[in-house]
Amino acid sequence: MYSFQRAVKEINRYIFQTLPEASISSYATNLKDKSALISSLYKVIQEPQSELLEPVCHQLFEFYRSGEEQLLRFTLQFLPELMWCYLAVSASRDLQSSGCIEALLLGVYNLVCIYT
Repeated sequence: MYSFQRAVKEINRYIFQTLPEASISSYATNLKDKSALISSLYKVIQEPQSELLEPVCHQLFEFYRSGEEQLLRFTLQFLPELMWCYLAVSASRDLQSSGCIEALLLGVYNLVCIYT
């Protein structure tokens, strides 16, 4: 079983790092191969009470907004799970837990509307 503490370490190791502009492309290309990171992100998304959910949603939006094709695709792979979690939390009427997910989904939607 994949522990939540391990998920936190994976996310901190790969997601919340500052990169120079020149290395973003190679970072984005390598990100899709980080299966432990992807599993960790799914784990955080599935825990609406997680303190990491808000910064993860923010970072996924920044990835999408960056315009880097690989980062955009990296974010898109999580949209079905984010949508499911948003609907589940909304149905339970625990709307405080869904604010960051809602912001991410609306932000991605708005960017799609702007660029299409």
